[in-house]
Amino acid sequence: MKHHYPDHLKIEVLQHLEKVGSVTQVAHKFSIHPSTVYGWKHIGLEAFRKRAALAMAPANPESADSNVRIQRLEQENAVLREAAKLYFGYR
Repeated sequence: MKHHYPDHLKIEVLQHLEKVGSVTQVAHKFSIHPSTVYGWKHIGLEAFRKRAALAMAPANPESADSNVRIQRLEQENAVLREAAKLYFGYR
């Protein structure tokens, strides 16, 4: 089952990961699978902060929607690539 986690949670998880340093501990604390945390770590805290800021900013309906959609698709692809690496053992 695929979960949709809000950006503010991803930011909180990654900030906590910076403090703790252990993906396993953070995943357990937030009840999130470790591979999900690894995927978010791969994307990076700053990317989620930018995405959250874009979501909050008033947008030019045409260009902003396209840019946000492209950015989300790029981030989703990065997560899927990371998940494939973890699942299939690729490096």
